[in-house]
Amino acid sequence: MHWKTWPRWLRDTCSVVGAMAILLIGYDLFLATKVVWWQVPLQIIVAFGAVGLWSYYSYRRQAKRRAAEQQQAIVAQQRAERLAAQRQAAARQAAATQQRNRQRNQQRQQRRSKEGNQHDS
Repeated sequence: MHWKTWPRWLRDTCSVVGAMAILLIGYDLFLATKVVWWQVPLQIIVAFGAVGLWSYYSYRRQAKRRAAEQQQAIVAQQRAERLAAQRQAAARQAAATQQRNRQRNQQRQQRRSKEGNQHDS
């Protein structure tokens, strides 16, 4: 199994625990006065479990947050498209109303001018 195919949280966990294990062993070798060597592997295993659980839930929480943000972006985009469509429909309706009003006014003016011409004769 290749390292790159592992989940990101597991790769990060191995990196962190590996660095912690090297530091722990280095401290025990050079600075500690009394070392209980049978506890070192146990400490590494416990660290792997703790860091692994934290990392797993952290990445899962981030994935959920990203999914929620994407969903909100989709909803916002749909809302914007719907508003744009409503604005276009309102503009078409306003243009149609203006055209009807213009035609009505022209017809009234034509009738008035015809009536005025008939009365003058």
